[in-house]
Amino acid sequence: MRFWPFALAAAFVLSACGTSGGSRGSSSNGDPIRALLSTDVLLFSDFDADSDYVVTTAEIETGATSEFARADVNRDGALGPIEFQTWANQVLGGTMTPPYRLDFDRNVDNVISAEEFRNELVARGQTYDSDESGSITRAEFVRQLNQARPVARRPTPGEPPGPGGGPIDRN
Repeated sequence: MRFWPFALAAAFVLSACGTSGGSRGSSSNGDPIRALLSTDVLLFSDFDADSDYVVTTAEIETGATSEFARADVNRDGALGPIEFQTWANQVLGGTMTPPYRLDFDRNVDNVISAEEFRNELVARGQTYDSDESGSITRAEFVRQLNQARPVARRPTPGEPPGPGGGPIDRN
């Protein structure tokens, strides 16, 4: 029973460290900023051809063309599942990180064309361009956790699908 004053003091010190208001890396209320980066951000950073820390739509389009050419190992103008998997392992760190193969293969024909590849990357870039300027700054790549796109929830059996695959909001 003698240790409880020390435990109480330790809890107080730890809570004070986590809420030091005004410090770098803290929100206005003193809570640490929780942010995330997606693996596609790593890819887009490589597209910054002039190294100005800004990625333009033109740089994304040029980068998409270059990445497609790198991934299209057999040079047939299309990426099959194995080619995509090899590319994703090298560039994205694995196939279990977004963007996924079916994000590119919108018509689900098991082949990703150069146009599908480019369209997906350009569309992903547009989701980061919060000020709609046609270019993405490093700050726009960082999303606070509450800004992250919600994961689509699948409806339970018998439940009608709503926006994003979840239940329809009837309110």
